[in-house]
Amino acid sequence: MATALLTGRALPGVTRDAVAGRTVSAESARDAVAELLDETTDEVDAAAFLTAVAVGGATPVLVAAAVEAVLAVARPVAWTGPAVDVVGTGGDGSGSVNISTLAGLVAASAGATVAKAGNRAATSPCGSADLLEALGIELDAGERIPELLAAHRFAFLFAPALHPALRRLAPVRRRLGFKTLFNLSGPLANPVPLTGRLIGTATRRDQEVLAEAAARLGHRRTWVVQGFDGMDELTTAGPARVLRVDGPTVTESAVDPSALPLRPAGREALAGGGPARNAELARQVLDGTAPAPLLDTVLLNAAAVLHLAGLTDDLGGGIVLARDAVRRGAPAELAARLARTPITQESSS
Repeated sequence: MATALLTGRALPGVTRDAVAGRTVSAESARDAVAELLDETTDEVDAAAFLTAVAVGGATPVLVAAAVEAVLAVARPVAWTGPAVDVVGTGGDGSGSVNISTLAGLVAASAGATVAKAGNRAATSPCGSADLLEALGIELDAGERIPELLAAHRFAFLFAPALHPALRRLAPVRRRLGFKTLFNLSGPLANPVPLTGRLIGTATRRDQEVLAEAAARLGHRRTWVVQGFDGMDELTTAGPARVLRVDGPTVTESAVDPSALPLRPAGREALAGGGPARNAELARQVLDGTAPAPLLDTVLLNAAAVLHLAGLTDDLGGGIVLARDAVRRGAPAELAARLARTPITQESSS
């Protein structure tokens, strides 16, 4: 890898392979992405690579290589306990409430330890960071992430803060204006060594690529889901396709919400808006006063998180835990505690 970075030959070579539709080896992919993240790499070479991969379609090899390269230069998080994440790729066009973020808060209040990775909005009016900021919850906890996980079982991992190497590519990605390799690798690049993951995707191809990439990386207790009607999360509107990753093995199954004690919700029942509107709906979900279809959709995703955290044997048990937590007011109390947590030492003095 060091030779590739010194000579600067890996990135153009892999770009040419991607344009020609040739297979890229794992070693070449890792070298190319590592070079891409190097601050001396020319922006034109970076744009050419990202465009070639987007046109040809990101492969599991390239996605796994991107994850490894990004994690190699990420800010470390000193957490060795169990932790799960719940995240979506975005891009489903639904304009829904931040279901993954709310599911993470509910699951944490019910006993799971949730290291929630996320960012500001890219494909929707309100990203996970925008919502949490509107709720008064800190975004960049830095070295205090383990403290938050230990004290509250929830911490937000703000992508720009934990992946500084990606900052230099942000202007290029904005100018390109389309999804790049890092939109797919992001859900797998949580710097906390996770024991479980729930990842939502908007397309079947993205779902399959992510699942195969996760298998290459050796992830366990990972669900990569495509919800009903192309939603990038589980919904109560209809069955979801689930790819379960356990080490090198990927198996397919389905989640049928009609078999669970849930009220169905179409897209209109899940519609959100900007940060202020989503924060209003979030407070209703967290204190249990949200309309039943929206609340039950969050509970379904929280149940999956609790199951992947090893706290329940199945989704039914997870729904019981999640619904009980809401009835006790636990998610609202958790959000209030997180909002009172000082963002910096200076602000707490």
